Amino acid sequence: MSSRYSWPQIWLHWISAAIIIWATLSGFYVALFNHDLQRESWIGFLNVSLTTIYIPLFMLRIWFAWRHGKPDDSLLSQKEEKLAAAGHLLLYSNIALVLVTGVMMMEKPLNVFGLFELPYLLHDTSITGFFNTLHIISCMTLGILIVGHILAVVCHQLKGKPLLRRMGW
Repeated sequence: MSSRYSWPQIWLHWISAAIIIWATLSGFYVALFNHDLQRESWIGFLNVSLTTIYIPLFMLRIWFAWRHGKPDDSLLSQKEEKLAAAGHLLLYSNIALVLVTGVMMMEKPLNVFGLFELPYLLHDTSITGFFNTLHIISCMTLGILIVGHILAVVCHQLKGKPLLRRMGW
């Protein structure tokens, strides 16, 4: 087995990181700061478009994780491997929850980069409101998990365990 993830896993990881970090930071920006409606609309349009396109990429990422597994380079102790597996399970589960609730909270068709529209699924605003609340909570927990993930990688790197090498760095 290799000491690196497969190339599809590496590409899907970094594409995931870029989309998720952008959507998380820009979403918090819209929610927490004053700005004009044009900017809010543009960010919303971009986030809906990016994350809608990301859904099949995320499913592909899960498939590759299951199919290709992880590198067998023994950088981590058995306890650290179990913690990393639990952390990744939480990350993947939380990402799935963010994506599902993001679709379920929509009260209008999803316009994807102006190329096509997907119909919205629910017409009851009390149900879409529930999913909106769940989406906000899951975005906050995802933000926490992302920070934890990054900090764990940095700590391991500083301890001489070059985990970034597995992801092509």
